[in-house]
Amino acid sequence: MPTAMEILEDPRLDRVFLLPALASANRPLNQVFHALCEEIAAILPAEVVSVYLRESDDEGDVLLMRANVGFPEIAVGNVALPFGEGITGFAAECMRPVIREQAETDAHYRRVDGLDEERFPAFLAWPLVRTGRADGVLVVQRSATHPFSDHDLALVGASATAFHLALAFAEQRRKEASAQRGVAEGREVRLQGHAVAPGESLGRAELLPTLRELAEDQDGDLEGALDAVTRHLERGLGKLELGPEARADVMRARLVLDDARFRSELVREVEARGLAPGLASLARRYALSAERTADGWLADRSAEVAAVCRLVAAQIAHRPLCRPGSALLLAERPGSLIALEAALRRVSAVVVAEPLNENTPSGRILRDAGVPMVADVAGLYDWVRPGDALLVDGDKGLVWVSPSESRIAKLKASR
Repeated sequence: MPTAMEILEDPRLDRVFLLPALASANRPLNQVFHALCEEIAAILPAEVVSVYLRESDDEGDVLLMRANVGFPEIAVGNVALPFGEGITGFAAECMRPVIREQAETDAHYRRVDGLDEERFPAFLAWPLVRTGRADGVLVVQRSATHPFSDHDLALVGASATAFHLALAFAEQRRKEASAQRGVAEGREVRLQGHAVAPGESLGRAELLPTLRELAEDQDGDLEGALDAVTRHLERGLGKLELGPEARADVMRARLVLDDARFRSELVREVEARGLAPGLASLARRYALSAERTADGWLADRSAEVAAVCRLVAAQIAHRPLCRPGSALLLAERPGSLIALEAALRRVSAVVVAEPLNENTPSGRILRDAGVPMVADVAGLYDWVRPGDALLVDGDKGLVWVSPSESRIAKLKASR
């Protein structure tokens, strides 16, 4: 074991002491986490640095990767480890750091498809513990020729405090934003975005239900649900007046439903994990495979697989994904099937937080269906809550939260 003096004289400490400045930057938390991962990768050095946060999602209580350096970008937000599983989950559960020269030899090791992390078997996991509870885990990995030393362990422990600081600052900013929103409650707020599909419409903000909300404690006939979803989409396609290009987009996307291999994988995952966790696991696996092969077709297919999983869960729950007249809020750009479902359910508009251009399949489908769409809306989830009145201007790329009576009257008069 190194002495305290040896650790204090480690020149890498100088850079560790600069991490709080990165952690306190007034930027979105995911950007702060990524910057911290980059700096820690350079300090140690390490080929892979990841931070996982403890969250509840469609697979239950999980550790979800929220930032990473060294793995494909798609891993962030898609790699989820059930709490207590894998070396990372074990470190969180026992609230103690774990260091291994060969991760695969550990009894807790769990392989994640699509990461090829076998290239980096040297493994160090440091739990992010606050008030007697693990809120996440910082994981660093190296090649087999550079195992972690006790010096490295001490530095990782010191570096982990920066993530605690980043979480605290993010929570403070959320409270401040909530207070500002409370002051502005009832007042008109203008959000700028990018116009994707034209038109103006008024509706109440609505979120897509999660798989857990749709399918928790549900059981049903998967094959029957897949067939019902297929029939629903085919009937809907006949009702909408889509152009040739948008119609071709939908036909390509719905091929997922005819794929016997996909169907068997779906049944297998659900039988092994349960409905919501199985659907979520399959969608994540397709997303990771698409990134690993860098295939644009597979990336589009993974989006449609995720859509099919939601549609199947909704079918089994006898619940629509969205309601007529609602303004549908989406964190990520939708694929063809979600866009088609939104049009079939006659939503008033679709608003997307992520950047999106008008030449994507979802843009073409909604434009042909006459549904206004605005994307790349900064601050969407800071200012908008489910049930808020929204006026979506797909011509100018604007979203008005709690629009004034005069603005609503002007919209109605123009119709």
